[in-house]
Amino acid sequence: MDAALLNLLCCPRDQGYPLAETAGSLECPTCGTLFPIVDGIVVFLTAQQLSDQEEKERNFRSQESVWYDDMYVGYTDLVEVPTVVRRLGRPFGPILDAGCGTGRITEALVPLGQPIVAIDYSEACLRRMQARTAGARVLAVQSDLRNLPLRSEVMSAAISIEVHPHLRDGDRERYLSELARVLVAGGPLSISTLNYNLVFRAWQAFGNDGAREGEHVLGNDYHYRRFDKSEFAKELSAHFEVEELTGIRNIPARSLAGAVSKVGWRQGGEKLLGLMSQRGYKVDHFLERTAVAGMVGFFWLAKAVKRPSSSRA
Repeated sequence: MDAALLNLLCCPRDQGYPLAETAGSLECPTCGTLFPIVDGIVVFLTAQQLSDQEEKERNFRSQESVWYDDMYVGYTDLVEVPTVVRRLGRPFGPILDAGCGTGRITEALVPLGQPIVAIDYSEACLRRMQARTAGARVLAVQSDLRNLPLRSEVMSAAISIEVHPHLRDGDRERYLSELARVLVAGGPLSISTLNYNLVFRAWQAFGNDGAREGEHVLGNDYHYRRFDKSEFAKELSAHFEVEELTGIRNIPARSLAGAVSKVGWRQGGEKLLGLMSQRGYKVDHFLERTAVAGMVGFFWLAKAVKRPSSSRA
């Protein structure tokens, strides 16, 4: 295990550190709790309580890890991954990937040349992340994001993608507070949430009760909520200065290609998606700089920096 990265960790119960590495576990010097290390993954969930619904969601995430990346490979990754990473600039010091999933964005952080702490509550997702980042300085941590097992003010930058909209009221505040706690003052955060865009507003107007908020997404029981710009900015502003807030994934290329295929022109749908993957994603990036992005983007992406007043021990 990377001693420098392990030194960033603390006990999520009492923030005791340094954690001592003993017989395949890390031990808190204050309360004596042992946190096992399983195949290179530091496991804190043994000391953290998830509700029955949260356990169900975690199990769903593990099951989805087998096919999850297939939804993004090609056009969607070309649109989303570089724009998320670009908002961090060139940080000097450890980077946190909070809710890393299978590591499709963690992998893109590696070329920044800084050590990475990748946290998720699904062991299956973390194993896939490890495979994608093999050989890099990446520490895999299994933990609840609302109670990060990290010392205060030790991360130089952080990303958290597609996590915020799946947390409920109150939990989002805890999660944002924890992100702020572990970041250095002025540390950048690249974070996304679901956009309550024109399409979903229209769905709501036509009687679709799940257009704004619901309990079922991706075919499973996941809570979700879509936000307008002011709502997302307000939640972030409790701990962060929001420097930029824009819509991303503005062109639904996969949906358009699927629609072309459904009308009987399968080859046309494949050609359209191929064209968008070759050049069309650049148009999507251009739209991020326009007002159109806020109206049609599937996600909001914020670049925010930690307020000095959010520092705490």
